[in-house]
Amino acid sequence: MYLIINTTDDKKIRVILAKSQDSFKIKSVKGERRQSEKLLIAIEKIIAQNKTSLSKIKGIGVVTGPGGFTSVRIGVVVANSLAFALGKEVFGLKLSEFKDEKEMVLKIINSFKNNKAKKIVLPFYDREPNIG
Repeated sequence: MYLIINTTDDKKIRVILAKSQDSFKIKSVKGERRQSEKLLIAIEKIIAQNKTSLSKIKGIGVVTGPGGFTSVRIGVVVANSLAFALGKEVFGLKLSEFKDEKEMVLKIINSFKNNKAKKIVLPFYDREPNIG
């Protein structure tokens, strides 16, 4: 099972729990300017709703950008931190590398099968940060 995090939309958080390309569950949460408060809760809820545990996660995927500076950073930091804590690898995809969630899930799962995952991923920003 793979955990996938997408915080590139600054108005909502999407967390996916995927067994395969055709078998995945999505938790979408409104989180405008509150990603740091809601992301871990969304992860906890999707895991509980699917009667599984973090120990069963094989790897973690994350959409690395582009998106809002803070929202992208939160998603990437949580993905890297969970991967480190669980002793798993992480794989990052840019928004431009997939057209829908089914393709995103497939690419992330294949990255683990093809040993392309890493110990850490970096966020992708398409412009200089505008921190106000």
